[in-house]
Amino acid sequence: MSTEQGGAVEGLDLAADQADRRQLFEARDLALGGLLGALAITLPLAFHAMGPGAGPIFLPMYLPILALGLLASWEVALAVGLAAPLLSAVLTGMPPLAPPIALLMAFELAVLATAASLARSRGLPLMAAVVFGLLASRLAGMLALLTVGRALGYDRGLLEYGLLSLAVAWPGMLLQLTVVPGAVAAIERVSLIGSRWKKATA
Repeated sequence: MSTEQGGAVEGLDLAADQADRRQLFEARDLALGGLLGALAITLPLAFHAMGPGAGPIFLPMYLPILALGLLASWEVALAVGLAAPLLSAVLTGMPPLAPPIALLMAFELAVLATAASLARSRGLPLMAAVVFGLLASRLAGMLALLTVGRALGYDRGLLEYGLLSLAVAWPGMLLQLTVVPGAVAAIERVSLIGSRWKKATA
């Protein structure tokens, strides 16, 4: 076999390996989307059992959605982030549809997961992707409040929204900055196919 033929065979083998690896990650993304999406609906029920104010303090729905964004493709992350609060509202009554908290959260969670996934796909380290996702979701929340919220008659001000994010929800944000990246790093270490983001560093 000539050198050129050998190189062509190696190239085909590499392309086949990459295609197989891509299919594995796509299958894992769907499995993670289902698992973490279900967790985003059930985990808030456990937190609400601690008291009616536990949800806004610990932001339990945000934890699995952020983890999904850090682990999976942006397409899966976007779909699950958008659907989870709306399905939860229909199935459990939390978050409420009126006032439109569920709709505003859908915007926030979709952007949180998508931004985190895109950040990792661009090679950002794990913690940088977490911070980027959190900042993007806050901006999305403010934009949704000014547009969709106002259109639906929800008159909470930006100042009140910002104060609630900092003064009330800081434990939840702390969990997103500590527990979520730690869990994601552990999942990627034990996964048989490793991290989707080869260029990213934890």
